[in-house]
Amino acid sequence: MFYKEKCTVCGECLSNCPYLSYSEEKAKIEFEKLINGNESLVTSECITCAACNMFCPEGANPFDLINQRQEETGTFKTTDEWLGMMKMASRMPSKVIKGDPNKPTLSLCTVGDILPGVITGQLFKGLTILKGGDYFCYFGWIHGGKPSEVEKNAQKFVDNLAKTGAKEIILYHDDCYAMLASKVKEFNIQLPFKPIHIIEYLKDYVIENEDRVEKLDLKIAYQQPCASRYNFDKNRVLDELLELIGVERVDRKYDRENALCCAGVIASMTNKSKEEANEWKMKNIFDAKESGADGFVFLCPICVLNLRTRAKTQGMEPYILSNLVRLALGETLTHGGAGKIY
Repeated sequence: MFYKEKCTVCGECLSNCPYLSYSEEKAKIEFEKLINGNESLVTSECITCAACNMFCPEGANPFDLINQRQEETGTFKTTDEWLGMMKMASRMPSKVIKGDPNKPTLSLCTVGDILPGVITGQLFKGLTILKGGDYFCYFGWIHGGKPSEVEKNAQKFVDNLAKTGAKEIILYHDDCYAMLASKVKEFNIQLPFKPIHIIEYLKDYVIENEDRVEKLDLKIAYQQPCASRYNFDKNRVLDELLELIGVERVDRKYDRENALCCAGVIASMTNKSKEEANEWKMKNIFDAKESGADGFVFLCPICVLNLRTRAKTQGMEPYILSNLVRLALGETLTHGGAGKIY
């Protein structure tokens, strides 16, 4: 939600954006246009990474206004393929795999089967697992410039999760947690269960099984998902988890507040070329390599698909975060660190 009363039109949201990088003067002019409902290039050029919400010193949530104007004007254009994938997500067959009723439930949204050999092993043993269209969070629609789809389907998403009777639900996909921890509050939706971020679950599991952990002595670059901007406090939890398993998160330019989108959204925009998307992907990869990382760690499966091969080619072993934890617990990763055998 955009808080107009908080906005001072300082322009920091657009001048600090790594993709637009407007001058201070231009940033003020363009954002004033957005506030007044006038035409602005921002609506077609913004890649929906939500970084501007973090750059706003007043907490006005400028991205929410940009996203709203993108939908109102129809100027944010995505490929038919991307739109088809989003529409198909809600229609995917759903499944509940019953586990130990005394353990939490894990929701995989519609991305749980994207990476083979990941949802297995000690970490997930005995958990009830939800997957399919009934558990699709719809949060990804902000990347299509259609935030109304998020609000329209939020209650249905919550209701479907609530029908399982679970009191605690671990969210595998960062988008799902952002929806439940942030967006539903804007829509005045009450949760009858506790949402647990996957990073929180992994950290607690490692603490409970500390005697089985073998420190990895690994330097990694972390790919922060766009949705993490809605729950930035999880960076602290992630740092604690990595320390517990003997992993150093390298200090690099494109991380934390300055993290780059995996460029999957850029690739789906009809006014962008594959070359432009690849340029941003490689900026991320080379930044990680130059910072001394020997591993590249992901939280979002979509980020994995966009960057894992590029990371591997540059000598950085790709891992999805849960697989990195499994490795520290002495497990064999049957499909590599990120769901692909090279």
